[in-house]
Amino acid sequence: MLELFKKPAANYHINPRFRAYGKARIDIAQRAATRDDWDRLWKKSTYPFPFSWGNSWKQCVEYKVADFPAEVGFFIDILGFPVNAFDPDYAMFTSPNGEFYFSVVPVLESEEVTAPDAIRLQFMVEHILETAVELERRGVKFEQWPTQSSENSSLLIGSFRTPNGIGIDLWGFDLEDENENHDLHSAFEEEEKGAPSTELSAERGIDEDQIQFITASNFQADEDRKAPSVSDDNDSEEVEYLPNEDL
Repeated sequence: MLELFKKPAANYHINPRFRAYGKARIDIAQRAATRDDWDRLWKKSTYPFPFSWGNSWKQCVEYKVADFPAEVGFFIDILGFPVNAFDPDYAMFTSPNGEFYFSVVPVLESEEVTAPDAIRLQFMVEHILETAVELERRGVKFEQWPTQSSENSSLLIGSFRTPNGIGIDLWGFDLEDENENHDLHSAFEEEEKGAPSTELSAERGIDEDQIQFITASNFQADEDRKAPSVSDDNDSEEVEYLPNEDL
């Protein structure tokens, strides 16, 4: 593993201007009731995007674990994630088409593991219930079986954890097959308890190549979704957005 970026975390001072910008953005989200409101209120970023991508991977999130072999085995041989980089103390995973990247490293004696609830990996998938049945067949234990995110919503969300406790959420729209796949899920539960179960054929699962990960940009939030309220602090600065001008 590269011995880089080993400076321990510290209590960094937060520039109040950054907070003021953020509060102004959140205020827009709270005030916008329609798409027209959003288009009218939302302003161009103060500065343009500063990065130009190279020909390799473009973004990666890294987390540290106590049981590195368990995490590696889970992602490679249970979930079937392709490996982008690997050595005895570093693993970088991606998707079959390279839409995302994240890495796992073993914690050093002087470090702390990434707290299980510090981050969550979230994937928007097609056929979420069919995918969940296949994952359960492979031995994945769901904390929450995919269920509706809210009443009358077509969005389903399910969750499970890696061997080191990092949460993984599956998001998807798949209500049409909910009853059939729920029966299969119940059958697996009964089978684990030792009770007779309905016949489960391997053909009911899906091939690993059929699990398609799609980008979050394809997800449209419900228009009536409410933004959380944000309280104002006295130490922030007021932000006045300027007209959209090229910098």
